[in-house]
Amino acid sequence: MSLPTTATTTQRMGAQMELRKATRYLVSAPAFYWWERADGTLQEAQGITCDISYLGVFILAKELPPVGKCVELDVHLPAVTGTARAAQLHGEGTVVRTNERGAKESGFAAAVVFQTESSDAATVLGSRRVQ
Repeated sequence: MSLPTTATTTQRMGAQMELRKATRYLVSAPAFYWWERADGTLQEAQGITCDISYLGVFILAKELPPVGKCVELDVHLPAVTGTARAAQLHGEGTVVRTNERGAKESGFAAAVVFQTESSDAATVLGSRRVQ
C-alpha cells in the first residue's frame, strides 16, 4: 500500500504556500522510458519510480534524459494485495528536472499524462482506474 507524500511548501512573508498541485504516492515500480537524442537516435533506459501522481512521476535512474526533452514511459504498477492483476501505465510528457549523480540519488521528474494499458483491478493508486 502506498501513502501520499507531504506536499512541498515554501515560506513567503511568514506564510506557507503549497507548491504541488497533486497528491504524490510513494510507489516503487519498474519504469521503462525513452527519448530522442540530439543525433536523432532513440535512447532507452529503465529505472524505479520513487513517487507518482496523476500529473507526473519521479524516477530513480542512472541514465537521465535532458531537462525539457519529451519522454515516453511505461510504469508497471503492482497489484494491490488480494487482487489478481496489476496495471501498466503509459505516458508521454516533458522532463522538468534532474538530480545528477552527485546528488543523494540520481533521477528525474517528468510532467506526464498517463493512460492505463489494461487493468480491471484496483492498483496501488486507488480503487478507481487511472485515466
